[in-house]
Amino acid sequence: MLCNTGYGNFEKRIHLPCDMSTSEFDKYKVDHLFLLIGENPLPNYVAAQILLKEDGTVYLVHSTDTTSKAACLQRNLKGVKVKLISLKTHEANSCVIKNKIQTEVENILTKHPKHTFGLNYTGGTKAMSVHGYRALFEASGVQNPVFSYLDARSLQMFIDRDNDSPKAEAVDIKLSLKKIFDLHDLRWETEPITVPILPELAIEFAKLHTDKKVVFAWRWWCDNVLKPATKVFKKKLNKPPEWEWKKDNQIDKVALKADIAVQNLNKALLDYLKQPEEGKSLLELFQDDNYKRLKDLCDFYNGLWIPEYLPHIEKVTQLLKERKYLGESDPELSLKQFTEKAQLEKPEHSCQWLEKPRKSCQWLDGIWLEHYVLHQLQELSRKFPGLINDSGMSFNVKDTKKEKFEFDVAFVKNYQLFALSCTTDASKSLCKSKLFEAYIRAQQLGGEQARVALVCCYDNPEELEAELKVDTEVKKEDPKIIVFGCKHLDDIQKYIKDWIDDNNRYYAP
Repeated sequence: MLCNTGYGNFEKRIHLPCDMSTSEFDKYKVDHLFLLIGENPLPNYVAAQILLKEDGTVYLVHSTDTTSKAACLQRNLKGVKVKLISLKTHEANSCVIKNKIQTEVENILTKHPKHTFGLNYTGGTKAMSVHGYRALFEASGVQNPVFSYLDARSLQMFIDRDNDSPKAEAVDIKLSLKKIFDLHDLRWETEPITVPILPELAIEFAKLHTDKKVVFAWRWWCDNVLKPATKVFKKKLNKPPEWEWKKDNQIDKVALKADIAVQNLNKALLDYLKQPEEGKSLLELFQDDNYKRLKDLCDFYNGLWIPEYLPHIEKVTQLLKERKYLGESDPELSLKQFTEKAQLEKPEHSCQWLEKPRKSCQWLDGIWLEHYVLHQLQELSRKFPGLINDSGMSFNVKDTKKEKFEFDVAFVKNYQLFALSCTTDASKSLCKSKLFEAYIRAQQLGGEQARVALVCCYDNPEELEAELKVDTEVKKEDPKIIVFGCKHLDDIQKYIKDWIDDNNRYYAP
């Protein structure tokens, strides 16, 4: 059961059984289970949990390329006897595969002639599956071996039967997000967030963002007013220029009214454009301190309000006033006050994530959408017990190849991974790139059964979804990939529930 106790240790936060009601699988359990190791160890982990007798042994048949995968799976099969069988670089060699497996079987039968055997051929290469099957089927002394396959479409375990179609059994094993990451030897740089920040305010932001005019206006404010107030654009040697946070003591007030932006520019002009010293040109004045004055003027210029955006930004301003984050007469938003208000409203949220004003900037700049989605997932879990067994956001991961990547929001239904990428951007190119990256990472972690969604502010989500399905060769009606746009935000909980249900219906056996 998922217990939202705050930011603490994510692993200790949940207690999910790896076992299931195994009555249906008791008759298929064996003393010795051979597993073929491929790139994704998740199906093998599931098979080991439900098809191995107590005190049985698992044999991980792997190649040189999947040695690390086998070792990682061995570490995760705690309390289970595990033996590694290396094919080295001969994963397609029928003789090597047959000899390795049959030699192991013969050694076992000399000591335990009545022991039972099984092979799950979900993982590994096609050659390993074919020749591994034949090796165990033809092994002398093996009676009625159990052959099985975990189907990624129906999420059922198929058990082979003599002269009949395979027997399909539903798999109800429940895994945590941490276990799925552990199976790939991935570690979080920081603890994932399990308690959404300011969910009530995020709900109101979502309602406003169903209007694409608000979407564009607030995005403009974030890029041209909020960002220059909190960050500086720096060029780096041999690296592309990027935004960097200002020092904390340089971050506080941000304009929320048009006249403040004009006043700031007027004041800067009065200060900077005074009569230069005798003999000194205006350009020389601006050249002082590496053109700092000119850069400041550019920042003020970027902060000037686009008239057509004013009424839409005012909607957000009014919301902040109603929620007491901004006084009726306050012309500027104090980021420090916003942060403190957030902490005071929810004392249990007092942690490093909200200690500095820059974090409140991130919430306003779009992270609110991730908190909103997480909150809606948790509401779904509360309304429909058993639908979601784990959820979280901000999975900052560094893999063994030193590559960094992030999952915005994710949840698990039984052992099936659902990954959601979130962005308040409305540009097609950025939305598509975020969805494609999430799709690739989700397939790596959750295998073929993983599902991916993009929650964004693009106003034609069906078009975006159709294009990516073509690019990834996913069928048009397949819910493996889905896009939720600004028109879905107000009731995203319902749409996510429908997505889960559609997934169950589409892949039903």
